[in-house]
Amino acid sequence: MVPKKVLVLGLGSIGMRHARNFAGLGCEVSGFDPTSERRQRFTDELGDNTFDDQSAAFDQGPDLVVVASPNIYHLSQATAAANRGFNLFVEKPLGTDLGDAQTFAKLARQKNIYVHMGSNWKFHPAFKTMKSIVSQGEIGRICGINVIAGQWLPDWHPWEDYRQMYAARKDLGGGAIFDTHELDYMTWLLGPVASFSGQKAHTGSLEIETEDVAGSVMTFENGAIGTLLTDYIQRVGQRSYMIIGDEGTLFWNIRTGKIHLSLPDQDLPKVINVQHDNINDMYIAQSAFILEDICHNRTPITGLDHMINILELQSAWHNQALNA
Repeated sequence: MVPKKVLVLGLGSIGMRHARNFAGLGCEVSGFDPTSERRQRFTDELGDNTFDDQSAAFDQGPDLVVVASPNIYHLSQATAAANRGFNLFVEKPLGTDLGDAQTFAKLARQKNIYVHMGSNWKFHPAFKTMKSIVSQGEIGRICGINVIAGQWLPDWHPWEDYRQMYAARKDLGGGAIFDTHELDYMTWLLGPVASFSGQKAHTGSLEIETEDVAGSVMTFENGAIGTLLTDYIQRVGQRSYMIIGDEGTLFWNIRTGKIHLSLPDQDLPKVINVQHDNINDMYIAQSAFILEDICHNRTPITGLDHMINILELQSAWHNQALNA
């Protein structure tokens, strides 16, 4: 089956990005959102094919449903779509309740539907290159990974009040822990986690209800040790990966757009340019990949079992005592 009809649930920033991209790939795109202003923006850009009623949107019989609403709605909307037998692309996280996520996963398997979890950075040259270096053993046996990812929350969407964004609100499932992509990518690069511990904090630097800093330490099944620090408060946005092997080290920083590969027989690191000319390219690549997956009945690059494992880690992390 060649998927042609795509329904996007949630027409905020990420929902509109996906809507534009699927339209650009030749799909017939419709949108659902309870907010009239967002529906109007969709209409202005992509045509008058919006709904304020989710059931009515489902009645159009989409080949793929994209769940791009605030975190707290992901599971309920995905479950409603799965009950109708629709293929799914769900933005991270799968949800904020582990029990509900496991129930949804069981339903999705029973319905035999395709479910891809949002993981756009796997289609970025930096992550594709790091994956290749690690998989091919260029830096030997991996012993450790250190990841830092953060940005000043008010800079995310400067056109709106950050205090009303889903990230700032408990009732919408926000917070630095459920927002982070990094556990997905760290386990994609190094494999499953054997043990995990985490902490979180509400520093008071922002007028939000959710944790704004979170850190974790983990041991992977291959013996490597990992650390992750993610936050909403870095005034200069940062995303960096250092992966240490017993035959070399690689380091990537989003601000430089380069990977530095250090090997013992080289005086200077090998510099690999992994800068994207347009950050939207990885989102387009992900959307095209999903359409190809469905067409050829392929297994998603980020499937249900993997994301249940990630949500287990996030849930354990989130349940740590919040420091005032």
